[in-house]
Amino acid sequence: MKKRFFPILFVFLMVFSSTAYAASTRAAAVVPRISFNGTTASCTVFIAADRPTDDIEAVIKLWQGSKCIETWEESSVGDLAFSGTATVSRGKTYQLTVDVTLEGKAQPRFSVEGTCP
Repeated sequence: MKKRFFPILFVFLMVFSSTAYAASTRAAAVVPRISFNGTTASCTVFIAADRPTDDIEAVIKLWQGSKCIETWEESSVGDLAFSGTATVSRGKTYQLTVDVTLEGKAQPRFSVEGTCP
């Protein structure tokens, strides 16, 4: 009986420890994009949660160097599609950042960069 107890206990612990970890992870697919038309920057962001009932909050910022030139705050459930514009200067490089909170938990920052031609 003792010889069977420990292998069964080991298998039991392995199954439940890996299942608990898999159930706790939440993620969102985040796709930021910046494009330019003259001196107008078009900023778009698409966010898709892994569950259609997940609450999404996003803070979207457009930066020129260390200066934030535009900020947008958006929220949705399940997925979020955002589009906004800002006036920019030719020849300058801009960064679009997206800070996402999914079900109250902060996600890693996403960003994309582009130069106005």
